[in-house]
Amino acid sequence: MQHLDPGLLRAFVMVAETSSFTKASEHLFRTQAAISMQIKRLEERIGKPLFVRGPCGAQLTTAGELLIHYARRILLLNDEALAKLSASPSDDVVRIGASDDCARILLPHVLLLFNKFCPNVQLDIVVENRLDLVREVREGRVDLALVVRHSEASDGELLRREKLHWITSKQNSPHGYDLLPLALFSSGCLRREIALRALKEADRRFKIVLSSGTMAPIVTAVSVGVAVSVAQESIIPAGVRQLIEAEGLPSLPTVDLVLYRAPGHQPRPAAMLAEHIRLSLRRSTPSSETLQAARSAAE
Repeated sequence: MQHLDPGLLRAFVMVAETSSFTKASEHLFRTQAAISMQIKRLEERIGKPLFVRGPCGAQLTTAGELLIHYARRILLLNDEALAKLSASPSDDVVRIGASDDCARILLPHVLLLFNKFCPNVQLDIVVENRLDLVREVREGRVDLALVVRHSEASDGELLRREKLHWITSKQNSPHGYDLLPLALFSSGCLRREIALRALKEADRRFKIVLSSGTMAPIVTAVSVGVAVSVAQESIIPAGVRQLIEAEGLPSLPTVDLVLYRAPGHQPRPAAMLAEHIRLSLRRSTPSSETLQAARSAAE
């Protein structure tokens, strides 16, 4: 009887997500030769090539595009079954790091599913800035970290790419002031760095009227018309509006939402949570279809 080895599928998915045999080997803590051999064995089992090499790295063939959806679902079901069978009333803890705004993306799409299949695992959400979180996960104090980075960077596992936008009040127009009032995250936030650099390059005068480590005060300041801020597409809150370029503020670039994992072998609940995050966030924009796919895979 033919079957698809989960070990081969895991290597296949990692190469597909990183577009690199080398990066996949680093994520899976295996040699590049071992990853290449696993992909070769999977291609022999399928009977078709799964990757073509090009200027952008290893890209999926038509057969690979078809297989990737099944591979993710098979791995998710595999990990969920093992987690269910090995569940015990222990006090296992998975520590995941995220900035305040990334936590807003993470919580609705992932935690409900994770709680369903790992009810005995405690989730510890660590909310810190980007640089601290990357250090925490690399030193093994945090299992996973969901972080926003520059689109030009290559570290971490890319889940989604989004454009940054200026946001302002629906009722007032602080963006029209000669001295632009800003409400931004505290130092260490990438969006803050990008916004300030864009304004300086455009020779636009500004002042920071509010700085916060959480999003709620920033949203309040923007919605009542005290200040302007920046946000990526998926987290533009209710009560504010997105500015267009014709309204006078400089264009902002894209940023990447990436996943960092602690080095070495991860406990099964942490690996399973990482798979849920990938399934929910891997598309360019969040959608109910993505969440439905995760539910279907879990049922």
